[in-house]
Amino acid sequence: MIRLNTLLALTVLALAPWHTLAMAQEGDKPSVDALVKATADEDPIVRREAIAKLVELQPGPAVTIPLFTKLLEDSDPAVRLRVMNAIADAGPATVPGLIEALKNDKAAFWACLILRELGPQAADAAPALAGLVENGQGEIRREALLALATMPKAAESYTPLITKCLADQQLEIAAAYTLGSIGKMPKEAAEKLQANARGEGLLSLVSVWALARANPADKQLNEAAIKRLAAGLNSKYPLVRAMASQGLVSLKASPELLKTALKNDLSMADVPVVRNALNVLASMGPDGLELLTEALRHPSVQHDAILIIGDLGPQGAPATAALVELIDSDNLRVANEAIVTLGKIGPGAKSAVPKLAKALEAGQGSIAHNSALALGRIGPDAKTAQPTLLKVMQDTKDPGLQMLCAWALVHVDGDSEATQQAVAPVIAAAAKSDNPVLQKAAGELSAQLK
Repeated sequence: MIRLNTLLALTVLALAPWHTLAMAQEGDKPSVDALVKATADEDPIVRREAIAKLVELQPGPAVTIPLFTKLLEDSDPAVRLRVMNAIADAGPATVPGLIEALKNDKAAFWACLILRELGPQAADAAPALAGLVENGQGEIRREALLALATMPKAAESYTPLITKCLADQQLEIAAAYTLGSIGKMPKEAAEKLQANARGEGLLSLVSVWALARANPADKQLNEAAIKRLAAGLNSKYPLVRAMASQGLVSLKASPELLKTALKNDLSMADVPVVRNALNVLASMGPDGLELLTEALRHPSVQHDAILIIGDLGPQGAPATAALVELIDSDNLRVANEAIVTLGKIGPGAKSAVPKLAKALEAGQGSIAHNSALALGRIGPDAKTAQPTLLKVMQDTKDPGLQMLCAWALVHVDGDSEATQQAVAPVIAAAAKSDNPVLQKAAGELSAQLK
């Protein structure tokens, strides 16, 4: 059974260092059943963590394919995004199931999107994707092309097939983009793209970019492409602006060229525009942190901006002060993600320790759990929070929170005899628990102290 309380248990499973051992083995039917049930929970955080844990457990395509197909049709866009991210985060292990899903007309579209996220890790899916390009239906052909674009080495042998798609008005933009991503193309494709580049609109812009990508040594061509793409940043059409900004990043244009346009896009109410701006900032790595920190001021993009900062890990440290402000957010998802991200930053987020300690002491449920985890990940620089961790560990009735506080204390000051004596009863109680999560946690934490 997976319960400390559904949300709390799932948060522990997703974030604690013992999470990979938390749910026994792949064949643990009750655990899988409980997680499947949790994917229907009304709380999106519960659904997200349940999905992530199911992907990790790999219960098999008989469970995962129907489930993620259903969830990817959820009316909540955030749920769909989380499903894709959760499956993509599981890495190459999910590829066989996704290849199988490509055979299912209902699942193929979403499987292509997830394969795009996996990129080169999903190279084994290239033949199946090429098959969909050749014989698939409607928009699935386009998504299969775009998935191939993310695995250029594996897709290179299919350039003749992709070149044929340049003659299809429904596929020509995706085909041009895929050829540009591969960086190599037949002479026939280059000639077609050169003709397209003389036009206007999105096809022209993609063609210009693709030609530059295929000829990296041609300085003049690349400079002309950057100039065209920079002009596209001011387009009234969101797709043109999206291609322009993404193209400039891939051609290694100056980040300063992008910042003004992206700053304007982040403040817009147009969801696709904002989403593209965030995607571009994510691809910029640390260069995008300044704007991501500014995006934390906009409620509509806070959550996604926090996630991107979290992916930067320790490099996200300059955003610490802005993240600390969000710990008190009325939006539980935003508050939780801010706390989790401070933990991912680690010691660089030491200025957040007082606020995290306060959130731990005053908070309940996931806020308290994630605060304890964050303090533990900050490590020795969180020593001022020791009294709070100790007090909460001793006072709480929640065995999961007790264990998390013990884990945090060990990572903050595990060498001291006082800490070891304080956490010993909690570890002992967890080891005798009938909860397999706590048992595993106790074993691993005990081993760290030896």
